[in-house]
Amino acid sequence: MRFDSTPRGIRNFNPGNIDRVPGVRWQGQADDQTSDPRFVIFSGPRWGIRALARVLITYQDKRRAADGSRIDSVREFIERWAPAVENDTNAYAKAAASALGIGSDDESVDVYRYDTMRALVLAIIRHENGLGPLPGGQWYGEPIIADGLALAGIVPGVRHGR
Repeated sequence: MRFDSTPRGIRNFNPGNIDRVPGVRWQGQADDQTSDPRFVIFSGPRWGIRALARVLITYQDKRRAADGSRIDSVREFIERWAPAVENDTNAYAKAAASALGIGSDDESVDVYRYDTMRALVLAIIRHENGLGPLPGGQWYGEPIIADGLALAGIVPGVRHGR
């Protein structure tokens, strides 16, 4: 695969395509941010996966859905992650919910559960970057995903938060 044909999120080690925010510096952010004017560039994929997971945790813990309730459905996460002005949030939420094996509006999403976070992160990576070259259309192997989630504080068998 040619580097210049690789999706932007993969090239930037930012598989969630997290926008840059003036004054905000992420753990694992690369020193050189000049090659992309919009999105954060990380020093490796683990750090981009960590950031993606930390944003999802922040959504669940500190943000509210459009109706003022706690963010706990795939649709609410995706509406916050990928606003309708830039995305088909219905299709995005449906694809992500399918990856979790639930309905888009099921209010059962707990991102502190490893399997839930892993599935949601993988669904976001796939939607943001398309199919990857690894089995199952993935961009990263399980060790990189697990390491990124661990850096975010999400590990199998341990539930933190709330």
